[in-house]
Amino acid sequence: MSVTTVTPVDPAAVRAAAEAALNDRLAHIDAIVTAQNDRAAAAEEVRAAQAREAALAAAETAAFRTAVAGGWTVAELRKAGLSVPDSVARPSKRAARTTGGRGRGTDTASGRPQDTSTPAVETTADAEQTAVDESSAA
Repeated sequence: MSVTTVTPVDPAAVRAAAEAALNDRLAHIDAIVTAQNDRAAAAEEVRAAQAREAALAAAETAAFRTAVAGGWTVAELRKAGLSVPDSVARPSKRAARTTGGRGRGTDTASGRPQDTSTPAVETTADAEQTAVDESSAA
């Protein structure tokens, strides 16, 4: 049988070596925590900036709508060098319609239903057809 030789061990030295190994590994954890916290802070800044941009865009659109309601045309605003939002330049079909009960268009002056079967604006093709119809009738 062989006898194993046991030498005395310095507990402080063993503990110091173990702590050094753990500290090296914990440094990686610290780096991950710092990176995740920085990313979370940046994501919150982005959310706040997006909310602010949306609010400012709504205020810009409202200012353009007020200018148009006050007599400015989209063409005049563009000529002045402004970039007019599409929502102001081309109002939605819903905003362009007049309503009077049950979804029917009404003449706001008389309150009577409007004729919505023909377009409100005459196109070139409409004008040409009218001219042909009038010349045929004569």
